[in-house]
Amino acid sequence: MFSNKQVYQFIQKSIKQKQNIVVTSVIKTLGSTYSKAGSIFVINEEGKTCGVLGSPKLHNKLLELSKQALETKDVFVLDNIPSDESSGHGESKFFIQAFFYEENYGLLQESLENTNKTLVRSIIDGRYFFEEKQRSIELKENLFYQTIKKPYSLLIFGAEAHVEPLIKMANLLGWKTTIIDIKINNEFVRNADKTIKLEDVKEVLNIDFKQYDASVILSHRPSTDEVYLQALASSNIEYIGMMGNKKNMIRIKNKLGLNNDNRIFAPVGLDIGSNSSESIALSICAQIESKRNGKI
Repeated sequence: MFSNKQVYQFIQKSIKQKQNIVVTSVIKTLGSTYSKAGSIFVINEEGKTCGVLGSPKLHNKLLELSKQALETKDVFVLDNIPSDESSGHGESKFFIQAFFYEENYGLLQESLENTNKTLVRSIIDGRYFFEEKQRSIELKENLFYQTIKKPYSLLIFGAEAHVEPLIKMANLLGWKTTIIDIKINNEFVRNADKTIKLEDVKEVLNIDFKQYDASVILSHRPSTDEVYLQALASSNIEYIGMMGNKKNMIRIKNKLGLNNDNRIFAPVGLDIGSNSSESIALSICAQIESKRNGKI
């Protein structure tokens, strides 16, 4: 629900400023649509917005319904069906609900405190409850099921010029980025959300990696890369990428007994037939997205 960093930060900032907030959720789609179920669009009472769900016409309609939600406190369902059947565009269903400072933001605030649970909402009256187990996004019998996730978190080992495009690409995707290494060049990592400087490479073996979803080793130092991989292999991180030549990657995986670990991608990135720093960043993020969505 909050997996996009920009949306999450916008909501947090609006709450801090005591702004009333309207959240529009895509709850169902059919055919080719700009946004899929689970995507959200947020507007606060000042008229500031975050997120894009479709065309300017749709955007304006959502703004109109958001204003009504702030005024009436009603919930709204919008069915967006193309008027021209030959347009090639699919159908979308949206759920619009307002949250108020005077009510401590109700469901929205509770959702922020119930990460990894499933929020179940009635699209008839907005009533809700939480399930402990995580479920796929689904609209069933007027109930919308959506697992609450905080921003996807990427841990990057390395802090030189070659990591800057990866940070920018991850930021564009709405991921939280953390840089970690024994050497930090702040000039190239200024766009990261957080940096961690290790005084000694062995410190990494004592770090708790639970808060991270994916990691990429780009430090280009064989003496440290092996230790980093060893630390990550014992964690629950779902994607572990490592840059380097194939022969050396095979050697390290053999040494650490990681040949059957399907979380590890070494060399890192999809083969997209290009080798600029920007395209390498794209190939890495594409591979992470593929792993995240069960495509590889």
